[in-house]
Formats: sequence, C-alpha cells, structure tokens
Amino acid sequence: MGKSMRLRREAVMALGVCLALGALAAAPLPAAASETLQPLSPAAAAQIKFRAIRVDVSPLAENGLAPEAAWLAQDLPALLQAAFAKRLAPGAAGAPTLVVRIDLLILGKSGGGGTAPFGGSAARDSIEGAGVILAPNGKPIAVYPMLATLLAYTGGSVYEVGTERHRTADLANSFAYWLPGQMGL
Repeated sequence: MGKSMRLRREAVMALGVCLALGALAAAPLPAAASETLQPLSPAAAAQIKFRAIRVDVSPLAENGLAPEAAWLAQDLPALLQAAFAKRLAPGAAGAPTLVVRIDLLILGKSGGGGTAPFGGSAARDSIEGAGVILAPNGKPIAVYPMLATLLAYTGGSVYEVGTERHRTADLANSFAYWLPGQMGL
C-alpha cells in the first residue's frame, strides 16, 4: 500500500477517535434543539407511516470522510427502504418524512478491537447517527439516536488493503436493521 493510502487510513482513524471523544462536533440535522425531543408514544409509533426516507451523511463529509459518506449515501437508501417497507406511504402529503442522519463512522484498527477469542484478528467498527422524524412542515417531531458496533474480521494486518468499503457496507446494514427497533416500530 502506498504512503498516501496509509496516511489517509491513519487520518480516518484519528478523526474517528477525536469525534468519539467529542473533540469535534458534527453538525446535526435539522437542529441541535431537536435532540431533546422525546420519542413517539407506543400508540403513535404503531400508526406511523412515512411519505419518504432521506439519508443525510453531510456530517461525515464535513469531517473529512467523503468516501465513506458517499458509500453510505449509496448503500443506506435501499437498506432503509427494505427495513421500513411496511411503514412507507409514498405520496401521502400528511405523512412525516424520516431523515436518517449519520454523524460518526469509526473503522477500528485491525487486530486490536475485539475481545477474546477474536482480539487477534478483529477490529471494532462503529456507526452513530439518528432517525429524525420530520412533520410535513419540516419541523422535527421525534429523534431516535442510535449507535451500532460490529467486530470486523480483517485478517489482522493494520495496513490491509480494501477493507474499508465492505466494513462501511456492513455498518450501513447493521444501522438499517436495528433502527426500526430503536424507534419502537
């Protein structure tokens, strides 16, 4: 692997650590005040349908993770459509929109993130974001923060080539799978 690729990988890992420690703030959508919103009641959640699902990966791109943001923007829409298939009402003007915002993506170092017996060949990868329900007027009505963590079996080499794409896809799949449950749907 070339020097520039190693430096980029090290920069991605360092940025992930800084973000995890709160050294850098991701710009939330639609507003920081929306993070204080309460989840919908179980009765309201049981009835909710979405007219559309949007994916917002701008916090990643703004923090130097443009390739990862592009991969998530490519992978998440289909995964979310499948995960929320029974909750979609396209064209229903009065239905809210679900915005899935991804704030943080960390691809851990190979071989050091797992626990026994996996620690020698696994990395701990994480994705953090939220499902934000927007009323038809664009006002947020509920926010569901979520964190998903996976062990990635990378073979043990810190400089293994080409694992970032499939590890990002695995995180997208996990996030889309668990978000409906996090929302009580």
